[in-house]
Order: sequence, then structure tokens, then C-alpha cells
Amino acid sequence: MRRNSQSEHDPGGTKERIQQVALELFVLHGYEKTSLREISDRLGITKAALYYHYASKQELLKSVTQPLIDEFETLVAGDPDPETLLSSYVDLLHRHQAVFQLVANDHACLAAAELVERSVKLRRDVVRRLAGPDPQPADYIRAAAAFGAISQGFMVARRVEPGADPARPDVEGAAQAAAGLPAPADYPEGAELAGILMDAARAVLRSGSG
Repeated sequence: MRRNSQSEHDPGGTKERIQQVALELFVLHGYEKTSLREISDRLGITKAALYYHYASKQELLKSVTQPLIDEFETLVAGDPDPETLLSSYVDLLHRHQAVFQLVANDHACLAAAELVERSVKLRRDVVRRLAGPDPQPADYIRAAAAFGAISQGFMVARRVEPGADPARPDVEGAAQAAAGLPAPADYPEGAELAGILMDAARAVLRSGSG
């Protein structure tokens, strides 16, 4: 029987390790400011060894960002009902949090990964699906707001954009301690977070039914 698993072609999991380290550095420093030399040094391999697996930094970026878009496209193409679509989107964000953080904070990487058009189309298709049959302009607005409630709520809860955390004090370090200011909020996680996000999205969608 023929097998074509990644482990067969890459028994040491080198490509997966490269992707993990690259994603960490892209999130930390941004795509443009991260060099292939930094990635290879972190991995403890030569730059030539890195080029063996990925011909360019752009190709490496695509390999870590496209799975999120691919899964999202598959999800939307399955024609799910609004409840399933939104709950599956929450699960998707949890599974690809680092990638979501990267594209949310470094918009240039979407262009570099050639994912702008696909991303825009996905948002449009999601809003159309959430707006329901025979939608009016207000339905599109509510649908977009419901989708945004999950995306923006997830960003806050998981500190995808740390500097925008509304619970974060404006002073830090010694000044924070001296002022007796509270630590950053202990946001809900897991099922509790998913429930809050879904409740918010449902409330927006229901706002036009009365």
C-alpha cells in the first residue's frame, strides 16, 4: 500500500518544526522583520538546510497561514446553518490562534501570503450566510456585527493584540505595583469563552427579529 504522509517524507518532522519556529518569530517580530537567518539560528540548522524545505520566506509564510484560510473555506463551503458556522469559527480560532494573531497584527503578511482576496471573499460569504434569506441592508450589518463580535471578543479574551487589552493598566512595572493597580483580567477560556462569544453573536443576530 502506498503511503504519502508527511512523516514518511520528513521523518524527523523538520518542516513542522520550521513552521512552528517561523510562526513564533513572525508573531513576535512581524513577518517583514524576521529573517530566514533568525529562523535557522533558532532551529540550530544551516540556512541551506532551511532552503532545502522552503525556497523562500514567502513560501514558508504561506505554509503557516494557508491552513487557517483553507479550513475556513471548507467550513463555509459546507453550507452550515448560522449557529454551526459561528460555533465552528470559534473552534477554528482556538486551533489557529497564533496564525490569527499574526494576520490580525501584521496585515502585510496577508498580502505577502497572497491571501487578501481569499480573506475578503470569505468575510463576504460569511456575512451573506449569516444574513439569512432575502436579506435587507440592515441584515447584512447585523451579520457583520455578529461575526465581528466573535473575532473581536476572541482577540480581547486571548490577548491576540496585547496592547489593545482594555483591562491592561496604562502604567506597568514598578509604577503599576506602587499604584496598587490590578493585574490584567483573568479572562474566561475554553467552553466558557466559547459560550460568551456565541451569546454575543446570537444577541446581535436576534436584534432584528423583533
